[in-house]
Amino acid sequence: MKVAVLGGTGRMGGGVARHLAKKHEVIIGSRDPGRAKRAAEKFEGARGAGYTQAAAESDVVVVAVPYGALGAMAEVAKEVRGKLVVSMVNPLKMERGLLKFSLEEGSAAEELAAMLPGGRVATAFNNLPAGFFDGEEVPAADVLVAAQSSEVFEEAAEVVRSIPRLRPLYAGPLSEARTVEMITPLVLNLARLNQMGALATKFVTKKG
Repeated sequence: MKVAVLGGTGRMGGGVARHLAKKHEVIIGSRDPGRAKRAAEKFEGARGAGYTQAAAESDVVVVAVPYGALGAMAEVAKEVRGKLVVSMVNPLKMERGLLKFSLEEGSAAEELAAMLPGGRVATAFNNLPAGFFDGEEVPAADVLVAAQSSEVFEEAAEVVRSIPRLRPLYAGPLSEARTVEMITPLVLNLARLNQMGALATKFVTKKG
């Protein structure tokens, strides 16, 4: 599978790209193709390109750009038609020393879906910190996936499962992306306030 990671030059996007490259052919996409190519040289199984080329040559597109750069994704609308689009984007702001969800309504994933009407959009990796991807093995964690349909969830879940020790959990339709994205500032604040290092979501089942 060819997976484009748009915004893969950043720490979070680059970390996800590096682990996906162990199972897939990864194309790191950046507004600056030269920067993308330099980022891709850091690990095997990847190459760099501009946003449009990366999206056009991939089977799956992972969007890892900052929320402030989300509007740039409109330029790949044609290239993602019929493809799975995975949003890792979290709209955050700092307020009185704490991270807060910055949108009055909706979610980044829903905004992305409106920009890319031909894509099949889901969330994934939103609640995992960049530090989880720094090592050779990702710590066990649950990845919450809101998707436009259960079929799109299954596609996104396959991408998540390609990174060992990550378990995809269906969070419901894409309208639930807001809930998924809102968990991220909570997780990041908990980690900082309690000096817990890199913290992520993990759900425990009690049987019986």
